[in-house]
This record gives sequence, structure tokens and C-alpha cells, in this order.
Amino acid sequence: MNDLTTAINEKLGELERYHEFLQVQIENRKKYEDVLNGFVRPDFDLEKMFESNMQAFKEIYPDIYRVCLNYRLSRFELRMDGVNINLYDTKKDVYLYEKDAYQDSLVQFLSFQEKPFVLTNKFSFRDEINDGFIHSNYLNKLAVNLKRQNDKKLSNILPGILPSLMLLGVGSGYHIQLLLNEHVIKKLYIYEPYFDLFYLSLYLTNWNDIFTKLHENGTELHFSVGEFDDDSGITKEVEAVFQEFGRFYSGYSYLYKNYHDSYLDLIAKNLSQQFVGNVLGLGFYDDAILSIDNFSNNFDIPFLKGEKSEEFKDIPVYLVANGPSLDSDIKWLIEHQNNAVIISCGTALSALYKYGLKPDFHCEMERCQVTHDVLASFYDKEFFSGITLLALNTVLPSVFAMFENKVQGVKWGEASSKIFIQALGQQKMPALLVNCSPTVSNCALAFCEEIGFTDITLFGVDLGYKSEQHHSKNSVYYKDEKDSGLYQQKAKYKIKCNFNPDDFVETDEIFKYSHSVLERTLARSPHLKVKNCSDGAYIEGACPIHSDSLVSSKIKDKAKLVLHITDKIKSSEIYSDAAFSSLANDVPLFVDLCDLFIEQLSAQPISADAVLCTLDDQVRRLSSFSDTNISYFEELLRGTILHTHSMLVNSLYSHYDEKQALENFIDSALIVSEYLEAIKEDYIKRFGNL
Repeated sequence: MNDLTTAINEKLGELERYHEFLQVQIENRKKYEDVLNGFVRPDFDLEKMFESNMQAFKEIYPDIYRVCLNYRLSRFELRMDGVNINLYDTKKDVYLYEKDAYQDSLVQFLSFQEKPFVLTNKFSFRDEINDGFIHSNYLNKLAVNLKRQNDKKLSNILPGILPSLMLLGVGSGYHIQLLLNEHVIKKLYIYEPYFDLFYLSLYLTNWNDIFTKLHENGTELHFSVGEFDDDSGITKEVEAVFQEFGRFYSGYSYLYKNYHDSYLDLIAKNLSQQFVGNVLGLGFYDDAILSIDNFSNNFDIPFLKGEKSEEFKDIPVYLVANGPSLDSDIKWLIEHQNNAVIISCGTALSALYKYGLKPDFHCEMERCQVTHDVLASFYDKEFFSGITLLALNTVLPSVFAMFENKVQGVKWGEASSKIFIQALGQQKMPALLVNCSPTVSNCALAFCEEIGFTDITLFGVDLGYKSEQHHSKNSVYYKDEKDSGLYQQKAKYKIKCNFNPDDFVETDEIFKYSHSVLERTLARSPHLKVKNCSDGAYIEGACPIHSDSLVSSKIKDKAKLVLHITDKIKSSEIYSDAAFSSLANDVPLFVDLCDLFIEQLSAQPISADAVLCTLDDQVRRLSSFSDTNISYFEELLRGTILHTHSMLVNSLYSHYDEKQALENFIDSALIVSEYLEAIKEDYIKRFGNL
């Protein structure tokens, strides 16, 4: 009965949303009645249009062309009533448009022009900056400046040039023609979930004209058709698309949803919620410098060897993080601690210390002083003794010093790692860790994969919270069970629960990004057999299971096994830090690069298009270093460019009048130029006299 009630309520909700959609269309038709009175309907032969469009797709998208050759409609169909043309949904017994595909598309387009929907990041600022980072100081200045500009924003009408547009729903396709007739779109993502509708658009819309305009405007296009396997599919695809477009474009992107449909509505909702993640995870200049400083002083630490050990694949591993549900599973973990190799993640060690459970390995990834300070706050030599530290090469030397036994893993994508790897020559390469941020759970899983562990069970990997408790009550985040204030809850999103798919955990941007990276890792590594005992977020690829349902048995002589693993995973190679002493040779090239970017940003732009071309050029120039002996320049500036360019695009679209918008951009570009000057001076000071 409950399931039936739920189904009825969902159906009623869908009907209400469809009614609201129709009401908006009806109101808009009244609003733009004068325009409709003068509307001239496109006049052409539908069959000839189809043939012409098929030829265009044969040349540009041959895969789509081949599907269309013998395609048969399954759900939607074309209906004509006198002069009106509409698309009919036979499954839901409704029309896609209120009256006519062409007229309603025009009305919708005019409404979008007047009040477009924009996805943008909320760049926060602080009254005081005391972390000592150049990046924090100048990004804060940019955020303050951007807020001042946006406070004066009078209108949000659609500009002549759009930095990027995500167009959800092809429908008749006519709205795409209307858009391109009046606007230039630099980066365009088109998604249609139903192949029926795309197929019918070949009869109704001139795709030849669309492709011609896109080519003339130099638009980068990504075209996607078909339903995704799960709710997160759209965000994963868009993330990959904006990697190609330039991730800074995700700092300000327009979203156009063409028609009402429950699936398309869900897609738009998910995309709106997750889009902010596209500007996370790339670090910044100071972060890269820390990685160089730390790694260059860590060469006395054994490296994780590059070959995975086949003998470890069936050894059970308990990966323990510091989520709230750790408190619920700790009793089970203590009782079964000899049944698996235990790896603690970050601050989970503080909770395990209080609970009296010593892990076999401990994982750390953060490079800042706070990692040392947290460990020092509960440091106990006897407890730390016997624990092997698994940490990234970028972690502070003082963190490694707290552990008698330790192994460092080289993090791929770091400036310091690039410098080191390029200087290896014929030496055997150590393990390179990927997908090891933004949280220690990601890092620990990356270590597990490189070591050769495949039987992994997650505890406390909640990635969110169901109540006010955000971490284990026995960890450093609490004192006498009272919140210590070290973590500020900033929940903006919801993720499906691990044990109850109808419930959700609340989470913030970092945990949400960590969640997507974990799912990406598991999707790419099907050999990993991961179980999730955490009463937090559901992780695709990890099997939900309660701890009391786990089947485990005691490991014979576990202490001996752990010592064997520790010894086996260390590389026998002796590596040199000589590459870091040669950084001075490249300082003039780095200075020239900064000067070029400063010169470009200091120029007086003639148009929004010219600005976007400049920002594009800077990103491509950085990428062009990837196969050269100064490839680490990309890692030094990539995060900085991502963050500043995202804010510059926001500044460029902070006013409806292009002249004022360009003035706003110039103000922001001046701050970015000052930032780059500060970077240049700092870099010369650090490496110019090596």
C-alpha cells in the first residue's frame, strides 16, 4: 500500500509540474503575442530537410548517422494539426509543446533571452587572510571586487557572446537555430536523452545551418544523445566535457532546458547541484611550491615501488576514515582487528588512539603544517611505534619523522613529481598515485591499489553527515564530546545513503568531490572488490554491507604479515634530489611566461570575445608544456589559472552592457596581473640563486 501511495504521489507531482510548465508557456505566449503575430513559420519540405541533415551528420557525426539510417520511433511521434506542428509523447499521452513546436520554441527563446539561467560559483571572501599564501590574498581581493561589481548588476539579459551553454533537450531543434541567429556561443554542450526526439528534429530543423554557424563562430561543440545509466551520469560527462573546453568556463555557464520531462528535469537538477565541482581539486601556486619544498627534503624516505604485489590481492584490508559512523562500528573493529590489515586515514588515527585500536598502516596526504600539528596534539611514541606511515611525497618531513617505519608515494599531477620523474632517466620508476585527493580516503584507496590490495572494506567513509555530528566523537574534532570548532559544517548538497536509498546525507563541496573521485576510481578499477560498512553516502562500485554481516577469520601471525608487507612494498632504488637543484636554469623561462600572461591581461580588450580568446590562449599555452622538459610549469600555474580565470569570466559577465562589463574585467584583470607579479617575484627569490 505504501508503494502504491508513493507511486500515486509521484504521478500527481509529475502532473502538477507539467501543468505549471504549460501555464508558463501560455503566459509567455500572451507576453510575446505581438511577436507571434508577426511570426513567419519556416517553410520547407520535411523529407528533403531530413535528407540534407542526414548528409550533414554523415560528415560530422557518422556514428549518429548510422543509427539514424534504419531507426524506428518507439515513443515520440510527429503530429500536424493544420498549420501547427507538435511532438507527441505516446508514453505520457501529452504534447511536448503547448501549441506549436515553432511558435512555442520562439516564445521560450525570447523568455530565455530576457531571463537566462546561469550556473556560477559563489566566490566567498574573508575579512582577514592569515595563512601566508599569495593565492589566498589575491583571490580574496578578486572575490571582494567581484561582489562589488555584482552588487551593481542591473540586469541578467542574455549577452551577444556566451562563454558556454549547456543545452538540455533538442526537442524540435528550432530554439538552437534561434539562439545561433542572434548569439555567439564559445563552448556548447547539447544533450538529448531521447533519440526519438533528436531523430524527429532532423525533419524540423536545419542542422546544416546550425553546423555552419558553429563553424563560422569557432564554437567548440560536444553533442550527446541517449539516457545515462544513473543519476550522476550527466555530471560525469559534463565534467569530462569541460576538461576539454577549459575548466574555467564552468565558473560561469548558461543552462537552457528546452522542454518539460521528469527525466530531463532530474538531469538539470543534478547538473545544477554538482556543477561547482568543476573548479575544485587543482591546487594553486603556493600549494605547488609547498610540494617542491617538502618533496625535496623527503628523499631519505623509502619510495613505494612501482610493481604491484600479486600475493597481496586476497589479503583483507579495513580502510578506516573518521566519519560519524566510525563510532557505531568501532566495537566490531576492535573485536575483529586481527582479521584484516587496518589502514587509518588522517584524523581517524586520533579516534582510534582514544579507542585503543592501533592500525597497521596510517595514511596522510596534506602538505600543510596542520597535518603535523594534529598528529602532535595526541602523539604517543609507544602508540605510533609499529604503525607504518603511507604518505604522499608532498607531505611535510616532520610528519614522516613521527613514524619509525614509513613509505612515500609519488603523487601524479604535482610540479614536484613532474620535476622528479623527468630526471629519472633510465632508473626504474616508483609507483605513481592517481585519484589520491581531495580527502585521505581517496589517498588511502590509491595506495591500496598500487600496493596490490583488492579486498577492501570501508569504515567511517561517510562523506557527509545525517545529524550535527560530522566526525567521530572521539577524534580531534571533539573535546569531551563537544565540537572543538575545527570543522565548519557547510552542507550544500545531498547524496543518497549507503543503507537506505530513499534517505540522504548532507555534504559539502570537498566531500562531494571526494565522493565523485572514489566512484571514478572504482569504475576504472573493476578488479577492486570494495565493501562499504559506512553509514554515510552510497558509493557506486562499493557493495553496501553492515559490519555484523561481514564474514572474516583471524589472520595467522598478522604481525609477521604486516612486517612482510611493509618490507615488500618499498622500492630498492636509491633516488636523487639533484633535479631540484637545477630549477634555477628554468627561472628565466618561468619569468617570461608570467610576463606574457601579465602583458595579455594588461591590454585593453576590444570585446568579450577577445577576452575569452585570451583566456583560452593562456590555458592552451600551459597545456602545450606537457611534453617538454618544463612540463612542471603547467602544475605550477594550472590551479591558479583555473581559479582566477573562473573569476575573470564572472567579472566579464557582471554587467549587461558590454562596455561596463569590459571595464569590470579590466579591474579584475589588474588584480590577477598583480597576483602573477607576486608569483614571479616569489619564484625568483626561491629559485633564482640556487
